Amino acid sequence: MEKMAVAGLVLVPALSPCATTLPVFLAVGNSSSMMVLAIIVLLFSTITVMTSLVALSFYGASQLKFHWMERYDKLLVGSVLCLVGILTLIFHDHEGHSHTGSSEEHLHQKLLML
Repeated sequence: MEKMAVAGLVLVPALSPCATTLPVFLAVGNSSSMMVLAIIVLLFSTITVMTSLVALSFYGASQLKFHWMERYDKLLVGSVLCLVGILTLIFHDHEGHSHTGSSEEHLHQKLLML
């Protein structure tokens, strides 16, 4: 199991096409046919890697048992949604006003609105 974790930590960045996209496109920038080939190769490698990672993650998650989460799923989802709503209210500028005062005053005003 530890070997699989280490292999995953090494292979995910190594196989991720996002890390190598810019140098590849800079290298083939003069040739349109090579650009199309690079796009096709990066497209299929991205789809393959992401699909494989999702499948492996699904397999790993299916091995975990979260009986407590199954029991309290509605409470957990409701709490997370309320927390996201409160944080959005506090940290998002709904009125579109520029921040003329300090950020502490702005936060205090938003907390008073609650």
